[in-house]
Amino acid sequence: MGQVVEKTGATEDINWLMEAMARMVRPVIRFAVGRVSCSALVNLVREVYVQEARAHLEKESPDQRVTRSALALLCGMDGRAIKAYEETPERQYTPPDVCSEAAILETWVTDEDFQSAELGEPASLLVHGPHGTFQRLVSRAAGRAVTPQTALERLLDAGNVELNESGTHVRLLDRSYMLVPRSKKSAIEAGSFAFNRLGRAVVHNTSDTEDGRAPWLQQDRWSMRIPASRLGVLRQEMRELLLKHIREVEKRLEKEESDPAQDIDCSVGVGWYYWEDADRRPL
Repeated sequence: MGQVVEKTGATEDINWLMEAMARMVRPVIRFAVGRVSCSALVNLVREVYVQEARAHLEKESPDQRVTRSALALLCGMDGRAIKAYEETPERQYTPPDVCSEAAILETWVTDEDFQSAELGEPASLLVHGPHGTFQRLVSRAAGRAVTPQTALERLLDAGNVELNESGTHVRLLDRSYMLVPRSKKSAIEAGSFAFNRLGRAVVHNTSDTEDGRAPWLQQDRWSMRIPASRLGVLRQEMRELLLKHIREVEKRLEKEESDPAQDIDCSVGVGWYYWEDADRRPL
């Protein structure tokens, strides 16, 4: 007969904390899906975790050397993994590092098994089959869990490949898989800074400090009873209201700026954002 594990206060607290963490990371993961693979994102998290753990220990005990043992305890990671992250210079990622579709194209271009011996370039591949086929290419580059049909549909939609009239062979058209459309780069750049700044406010307001620092303003207001038919009107009115506030804050910041710059200048800012949850997906 199995033992019943009694729920303790600590167990309830940790589950509550993990639920809160899931809400924090869910928008990042939602953004990553279709752009960056889970393994690449996990690797990035581990790399940044080591950096932030070291910064935490240095701030906590500025006169002490940060040991790898202390990092291992704080990170919950093997010391050899921590050493690898710390001794490797800032990594420069390539599309195949973070995206299976790009890895498939890279393998097609570089692996002799999928090139034309006569022309020395990517060959037109039979879709299905065990050797020198698109099926084999997908298995080698993306793993056996990915079917050739799934990969083919993604690459067709992206315009990287085309099928012959009978649908038996696939030909490479564009060897570069576009992870981020150029039209989206500005929005992603601005959004990344917004994520970072809101996150810094949360960290500041939840950190244990002894210097009496005042909390930073970080609040939301929302209603769960807005008729769908009113969303368009409300969205426009909220935009006008926020733009008015933005102009007022810009004037206040400009009034406070030093001219010329003094010895110590600080960055100060305020953020606004609007959101809807019409499909009621988890926040």
